[in-house]
Amino acid sequence: MRALFLVTGVGYGDATREHADIVAFLKKSKKNKVLVAGYDNSYEYFKNKFPTVRISGYKMHERNLKFQILSFLANNYNLPFSWVSSALKLRDKLGRFKPDVIISDFEPTGILLSRLINRKCIIIFGYDPIRFKNYSSKNKVSLKVYFEAKYFESIYNMADKVIIPSLFKDHKKTDKYIYVNPIMREPKKQPNEKILMKKLGLEKKPVIVMLGGSDFGHAIVNELLKVAHEFDEQFIIFGSRFGIIKTRNVEYIPFTNNFYDYLKVSKGVITLAGQLTLTECLFYRKPFIAYPIKDHVEQLLNAESLKNVGIIGTSPRNIKKDIKKMLKDSKRIIKVIKKLNIKINGASQVVDAVYDTIKNG
Repeated sequence: MRALFLVTGVGYGDATREHADIVAFLKKSKKNKVLVAGYDNSYEYFKNKFPTVRISGYKMHERNLKFQILSFLANNYNLPFSWVSSALKLRDKLGRFKPDVIISDFEPTGILLSRLINRKCIIIFGYDPIRFKNYSSKNKVSLKVYFEAKYFESIYNMADKVIIPSLFKDHKKTDKYIYVNPIMREPKKQPNEKILMKKLGLEKKPVIVMLGGSDFGHAIVNELLKVAHEFDEQFIIFGSRFGIIKTRNVEYIPFTNNFYDYLKVSKGVITLAGQLTLTECLFYRKPFIAYPIKDHVEQLLNAESLKNVGIIGTSPRNIKKDIKKMLKDSKRIIKVIKKLNIKINGASQVVDAVYDTIKNG
């Protein structure tokens, strides 16, 4: 089977999730082939791993922890044209690669291309319409969140099938939606923490700050830099795009392939409320502080799902208090996480769902 994967380039979360899906797809059969289409972070991530084509996509330049519609529209006014252009470009660049299926996240280019070449389009994304319906029936949501949810649902409605990785798979499969376990890259066999600490050159267990590749996490880092000196902790920041950070106990690493080594030896994690990093925290049983991007519906639902597990921050301005609480409550959080017993076999379930969709519709 040949699969074309379209991956958003806003951050690294979607790219690393789809990397796991691609690896599982290639393991399914030696005859399977893939082609990746991406932009910005996703293109840079995949270009040296698999055959990859560059397309156009969403532009996000938010440095505050908030989704701004006016800013988004200003940076993406030509999106409909770029989607059409990218779909046509991809059709012409496919050449001998004739995909049997198109697998996308929330990139409309995948939908358009599927119509052009008459192939099924399967969407894999973390937004859960059923969970949103339940949440919004009990909680007031902003118009921004409501319209964002309806936008995702409009894309879902155009797909042939929607696969939703879920931290808590508490919904049954429907005609349209297939729920799978969380997806993350399968960790390589790691030595014990003592050996890893020496390998990484660490004298004490660090607090990890994982922000992906977007700019949303700048507010978190800015607030952390104000208070980090008050803690006898080592903070290591991963992701996003910062300048040089020079401080006694804060280190910045833009990207590394051995992030899981740092995560394994960490004392706790500070992050946004993206599903991938939260899944990694649960798998490694690490205390965490999650700051959901305001007016970002998927992160809102992720935070709501885990409000009784870790620390859900309301504002980076409270980061000092949140760090103290996470460190104080770490044993309780770890105990709760152990009881969840999270499974990370979502990628293999995705591949099974893809095969079933192609075979049975």
